[in-house]
Order: sequence, then structure tokens, then C-alpha cells
Amino acid sequence: MAEQILFNFAENILLKLGSSALQQIGLAWGVTKELEKLGNTISTVRNVLLDAQEQQISNRAVKEWLERLNDIVYDVDDLVDEFATDALRREVEIHGSIIREVRYFFTRSNPFKFRYGMGRKIRDVRERLDEVAKDMRDFKFVVRRVDRPIERRVREETYSFPSSKIVGRENDKEAIIQLLMHSTDEENVSIIPIVGLGGLGKTTLAQLVYNDDRVQSQFQETLWVCVSNDFDLRKVIEKIVKSVGDTGSDNLKIEQLQSRLRQILGNKKIFLVLDDVWNEDLVKWRNFKDLLMVGGKGSKIIVTTRSEKVAEIMGTDPSYVLKGLSNDDSLSVLLKWAFKQGDEEKHQDLVNIGREIVKKCGGVPLAARTLGALLFSKIDVHYWLQVRDNEIWELVQKDYDILPVLKLSYDQMSFYLKHCFAHLSLIEKDGVFSKHVIIYLWMALGFIESSNQNEELEDIGESYFNELVRRSFIEVAEEEEEFKMHDLVHDLAQFVAASECLTIKSTTKSIPERVRHVNFDSSLHEEFPRPLLEVPSSIGDIKHLRLFGLVRNRGAKTLPESFGRLVNLQYVDLRGTYLNEWPKTFVNLRFLGLSTRLTSLPEKVIGRLTSLRTLIICNSYELTSLTEAMGKITRLRTLAVANCPKLVSFPS
Repeated sequence: MAEQILFNFAENILLKLGSSALQQIGLAWGVTKELEKLGNTISTVRNVLLDAQEQQISNRAVKEWLERLNDIVYDVDDLVDEFATDALRREVEIHGSIIREVRYFFTRSNPFKFRYGMGRKIRDVRERLDEVAKDMRDFKFVVRRVDRPIERRVREETYSFPSSKIVGRENDKEAIIQLLMHSTDEENVSIIPIVGLGGLGKTTLAQLVYNDDRVQSQFQETLWVCVSNDFDLRKVIEKIVKSVGDTGSDNLKIEQLQSRLRQILGNKKIFLVLDDVWNEDLVKWRNFKDLLMVGGKGSKIIVTTRSEKVAEIMGTDPSYVLKGLSNDDSLSVLLKWAFKQGDEEKHQDLVNIGREIVKKCGGVPLAARTLGALLFSKIDVHYWLQVRDNEIWELVQKDYDILPVLKLSYDQMSFYLKHCFAHLSLIEKDGVFSKHVIIYLWMALGFIESSNQNEELEDIGESYFNELVRRSFIEVAEEEEEFKMHDLVHDLAQFVAASECLTIKSTTKSIPERVRHVNFDSSLHEEFPRPLLEVPSSIGDIKHLRLFGLVRNRGAKTLPESFGRLVNLQYVDLRGTYLNEWPKTFVNLRFLGLSTRLTSLPEKVIGRLTSLRTLIICNSYELTSLTEAMGKITRLRTLAVANCPKLVSFPS
């Protein structure tokens, strides 16, 4: 993944170096030639990255070279952003153009010293980059020129998303509904496991059953909870409690939560779906199962899982083992995604190849759907044959794993889409998310750049997002305007993100030095996570950290002092985390999400955020006014305020 992220960074750095604003800064500071040399070296390195990607698989030295290059390119990007942010801040303070502002600055200080300092920084990083670039000769990389696209926006006007009709699961649906309608006198609550390989559609099948009118009318309460990999008893109980509209459970102790759960389930005929269950700890499940068994007579629980052991531990009824789709149904799925409705009749030769492709999919609808999206608009017979004959099928047949199939589709993406997709690994697994929040994330981290000043970055980001939906890497969720990812697609995102992204959980012992983006699992809400405070790698030692998310950590009142060293942060999300103060070094932020118990935002902190594009404030019940310093945030494009009932004063 390193070389793909590097390629994207190289592209974005070249765009920044070519911007008129940075060229003006270079002219004013007398560093134009140094910036040109830097750009030339970046361009040279960029042209060999695609070949380096292939060589690193079998050549450890190439892999190490890419890691060294990765660190330096981050330094280059940080330096370019530092210049741009500093210039913008001075422009705001002086209320003039960039050139007038810089000249004004020279008259108030030692111009030679200032110019020398700026030039020295550029020269130092360029010399380091040149040293690494020289090593390219030892590897004899093949230069592969990739023309930088004038416009990265994906064209979508000719595509409409396939219908949401589910193929090949009607018989399975009816069989499970019959199990739900059948009652026995042996136990009040029956637990029916649905077991099957990843990607077979266990969740989709459970949703079909859950939404059926017969099921909804059969039970007094219907509940849906996604459990996922990390089984945390408190977290699961909270999800069940919140699913019935009880939002006051965040501060309850575990005993109080258990009591509330018994009240919800007790003496009611309930239908509960526990989706995507992994935990095989017998003791944990017995404790949880005891809580569930208080439901009224005729209550039913469906557990979807890939694990036969989970089914054995949890089930009171025999497991429903989900089989793969037939070849005909698999072909229907592939064709639905590969062609507009009716167009497959014009390409019978491709349909015949598709028939051979789906035989290798093992009846897994996710594999057929993803390959169909990959083949969309491709009418070249040779392209379809390459997919049919690709070596990844040997891996699938050996390991019964569709991850290589998803990787095949990922490999066909444009480099800028790969970068955006990889950072979806920071989303909580099985969680839902908003399109706009993801676009803000990409914008803040510099993944969306354009040489066209008349084109809105938000529009480009939306085209990226919609392309990932078209490719079946993002799915539309049940709720309007919300989206989700299949857990196997999330696994792929984590795989390709490698050491760039990290979600900290209760089991995390340390933070790798090369990590660039850190998020926190939502279950960490009682205290500040210890990995941030301990060696070998505390958070403050990661000088390149770009993203920090600590959403819903109610126990954190202040950030560790080491956060003062994180001068390159671009995206910080502290919503639901009520800090009393923020580091003054958060100056390069493009996105800030926060909650506060203060009556006004801190003026000295907000006034320095001149590069901020998105500010989201929520659940700040004492906030009455925003600081006048917000007038200095000249690049602010989005201000979103939610659950701030006392906020009546906005800066003019």
C-alpha cells in the first residue's frame, strides 16, 4: 500500500507546487529555484513507483527503500502545507494580498534571516529526497509515466445503480420465517443460528426476514444489533437498549444496564437479530445468554455468524446452514451489476464468459456482485477473459476466501480512488456513516485536489464516493442518507491501509511509529487509552500524525502534553469528548469536530485555525456564542451546529 499512497502524495504535492499561491510565496521568499528542484525530484520518483510496487513483493530492499521514501515524502508534504498555512495566516493578520503581506513581514524583521530559514528547510528536505532518489539506480526501475489527469472527477451520468432486489434467497427466507412462526414449550426464547461463509449474504437474508410483515406482526418488539468482531458485553447491551429508543444509557453502570435490558425483554414476545457474531468465549456467551432468556414465551433470536462454534454455543435450535447461490443465480447477480438493464442481450459472448467466471465464485454473491461492478461498461472480450483466467482464482479455491476477488477489483481502481478507499478502514466496522463526513475526511487529508479553480472539491469528492458505491465497495444502508461497508470490504480496506491507519481498541498495546491516522473504537469511553501515554511509541512521538479521532470518550478531560508536538494534524474529531482545553499547536487543521461545556469557544485557539474548512459543533449545551476570532477562518466552507440549544450569537 505504501507505494500507492506515495503515488497519490506525489501527485498532490505537484499540484500544490504548481499553484499560483505557492509560486507567489516562492517568489517573495526567494526560494523559487529550490521549489522547482523539489518538484522535479518528486516527479522523477513518482514515475518509478508503479514498478517499485511490483518489485517490493519479492525484493526486501525495495520495500525498505519505499519505507524511507514514504517518510521523506510526508516531510515534503508537511513543509508545503506549513508554508501555505503560514502565508494564509499572515495574509489574514495584515489584511492584504500574499505578496504585500510577505513584504510587510520582511520590513518588520530580518528579511535575510527569514528568507534563509525558509530556503534551508526546503534545501534540507530536498537533499534527503535526492539521496533516496539516487538509490533508484541500484534497483533499475522501469519508468512508467502516468499523465496526471486534468480532471479527476469521475463521470457518472451514464450509470444508474442496480435495483436492490435480492436474487436467489426466497426459499431461504421462507424457511427461516417458518422457524420463527413455530413455537415449542421447551423454552421461552429460541435461538436460531444462521451459519455460512463470509459474503454469502447472511446479513441480507436476516434483513429480508426482519422486514417481512408477517414477522413484524408476530412479535411485540423487534430489535436489530450488530455485534461484530470485538465482543464487549456493555457495548452489546447498550446497542440493544438504544435500539428501543433509550438514549440515556451512556453513563449507566453495567449492573444498571443489565437491569434495563431485563425490563426491555422481560415478559415480551420479542424478535432479536444479533448480526455478525464472532466471540467464541463460552463464559462470556453464557452470561449474555442468561440475560436474553428472560423474554416472553415464543420469543426468537437469530444469530448470524461464520463460526460453527458460535452456533453451537449460542443456539437452542439446529443451525440454518446457508449455502451458496446456484450458478444461474450467481450469473444473474453478475450481469445485474455488469450491464444496464437489457444490455446483456447485445453481448452474448460476454455473457458466456460471465457464466464461466461465476462458476469460480463458489456461489458467493458478494464476489459475483463485485466482479460485475468491475466489468461494468467493459465490452472488450479480452478484458473479460483476463478476469476469468486471473491467477487469483487459485487462491480462492485453496483458501475459500473471497478477499483476493475483492483485491482484484481494488487493483483496477485509479490511484486516487485507492487512497480514498484505504482510509475507510478508520470507520467502525459494521457502522453506518454519512457521505458528507467521508468527503470532509478526504478533503482534510488532502486526497482531493484540483488544478481547476472553478471546480468545487466537494463535487469531486462526491464523484469519488459515488464511484465506490458503483464498484460495490460502499453500500446504501437502511436509513436514508446513510451508508455502510460489508465487513469483508472493511477487511480489505484495513489490509491495503497497512501501517498508515490504526483504530485503537482496549487490546492495543502500542502505536506503530509509522502510523499516520489514529482513530478510537467507540467502546473506549471511560478513560484515556493507555497506549497514548506509554512507550515505546506515545502519540506525541509520531510527528507525521495527520488524523486523530476521539469521538465519545467522555472520560478524557485534557489531552496529554505530548499532543503539543503534533503540529501536522489536519483532521481532529473530538465530538462527544468534553475537553477543557485544546493544544495551541492545532494550527494546520482542515477539519475540527468538537463538543464543549464552555459558554464560548476559546478565542486564541480558534483564531489560529486559518486553514480550517469544516467545523462541526454538537452536544454543547452551555455554548451561548461563537468567538469573534472565527472571522479569521477565511477558508471555512462548512459550519454545522447540532444540539446546542443556548447558541444564539454568531460572529458577523
